[in-house]
Amino acid sequence: MTEKMSLALLNGVELATGSIAGPLIRSAAGKKLTRSVPGEVLLGSLDAVNTVMDSVETAGRKALSSTSRTTSRLVANRFGEDAGEVTGDIMATAGHCMGTAWNVFKIRKAINPASKSNISSAMLKRATKKQ
Repeated sequence: MTEKMSLALLNGVELATGSIAGPLIRSAAGKKLTRSVPGEVLLGSLDAVNTVMDSVETAGRKALSSTSRTTSRLVANRFGEDAGEVTGDIMATAGHCMGTAWNVFKIRKAINPASKSNISSAMLKRATKKQ
């Protein structure tokens, strides 16, 4: 539940920051930047980094899910079905905590983009699509 709430908040923050960045990118100076070769390289680079990070996140989630199922089965075989179920619940809770922490990290980065990068590629894409 907390992970879903933080993801919904993240989507709202991205939408809000995109609506702020949109007019900036559609301005004369923003159009010059995005049409120049360095601007295109910047957009492409941000998109590539975003794709890699999304892939890493997906791989981590799959690895955690697989580890959780395997651990639950091992505990159930050794200590009984109840212990396996408790282990599965604990692993699910840990996974949700990690997902929530990751979403909070993304929200912080979207609200304060100067901390790591200037503008996320998702914001740039959303703003340029509206042209």
